[in-house]
Amino acid sequence: MDKTIIYIDDSGQLHPNYPHSDVFVYGGYWTTEEANDEIIKYYGVLKHQIFNTNHEIKASNMSESIKTQIIKRLKNKFKDKFNPIFVSVDVKSLTIDFSSKQNVQLHKNYLIRRYIEFAVKHKRSILGNNSTNVDVHIDDQSKTKLENYDSIERYINKCMQGKYYSDKHIWMNSTANFTVKYEDSKMSNGIQIADVLANSKMDYHIGKFHNVNLKTVMINKNINRPLKLPKYWTSSELENRN
Repeated sequence: MDKTIIYIDDSGQLHPNYPHSDVFVYGGYWTTEEANDEIIKYYGVLKHQIFNTNHEIKASNMSESIKTQIIKRLKNKFKDKFNPIFVSVDVKSLTIDFSSKQNVQLHKNYLIRRYIEFAVKHKRSILGNNSTNVDVHIDDQSKTKLENYDSIERYINKCMQGKYYSDKHIWMNSTANFTVKYEDSKMSNGIQIADVLANSKMDYHIGKFHNVNLKTVMINKNINRPLKLPKYWTSSELENRN
């Protein structure tokens, strides 16, 4: 069975009044089923070597050099098996009704969808084949249920199969079965790695990487640039109702 594994975490807030940044980031990586356990175990080794603990260390509590060291060591160890992905948006350029929690969550679902599409496309370009199954792992702090709307799992599956008549933007199709799992970051090394990636990208956006040029690291390690998304988006473009 050809399975793709995707991990996602966010950094910042999707709100124009967030005081620390005007950018909202989804960061993480995709890998193959065969490499997934190796990456998870290796990050456990890194934590023990660097922090002398097996417990979660939030990326926001790590120095710039430590976060960059973790990214470099994972990429050096696993090369094409470890594939970071970033989706960054300028929050103040979005035309969302931020007073509506529903509209904000719909836009987050849309960003997650684009993230997953990019991961699947990149996997195809690297390995030259389609997955039969795609497992998406998301930090459980992002879990929000919208009444009268499809779950994120059903929404992704229906988008990939072109089942939304009102969807004006079809970027790709896939016959794979997509599953979405929400995980406690304390128990998931994969989500913790995604946290490091998302937080590092946020630091880069707000200019906190003074001693280490993250952009140079990304280019040297052949890590993909962030997916560019439309500046203007309205919830009417995404009618993922039941």
